[in-house]
Amino acid sequence: MKKFGVEIRLPSIPEDISENIVKYIIQNKLNDKTSSWDCKRGDLESKNEGKQECKCFTSTGPLSFTPSSEWDVIYFLDAQKWLSDSFVLYRIPLKRTSTEWQKIKVSKKQTFEDQCKQGRRPRMNWKILEPQVASHCTKVYEGTFEDIFTQSV
Repeated sequence: MKKFGVEIRLPSIPEDISENIVKYIIQNKLNDKTSSWDCKRGDLESKNEGKQECKCFTSTGPLSFTPSSEWDVIYFLDAQKWLSDSFVLYRIPLKRTSTEWQKIKVSKKQTFEDQCKQGRRPRMNWKILEPQVASHCTKVYEGTFEDIFTQSV
């Protein structure tokens, strides 16, 4: 953010808030009313999609992944402009165990899977990740906080 001529990194949105934002977008914009926190395996779960992993970023800093986490679909909430009331949600229907996801380059020499096997937390920012998954990535929402709660027809 550069409101006063100084570059600052915005704080992260607490995960219980960002996961709820993602849940309401899934329910109201993708019409999946089964998406809920009522799960034992992680962030959200849906009868339609299975385990729904949620990642939120408010800056260009790295996203961090638990090496043992599993998911069926992953959502990325771009909240870099949340102070201007602007949110973007991306959906990537790749399982954590898919070949495409495992081969994501985290560094010049290592893949996502390489770092997971070492017990390390893979870290990369959206600018590095998005081009590697672009063919699977769909922007499912772009709008204001208030509009998240409006049901799409």
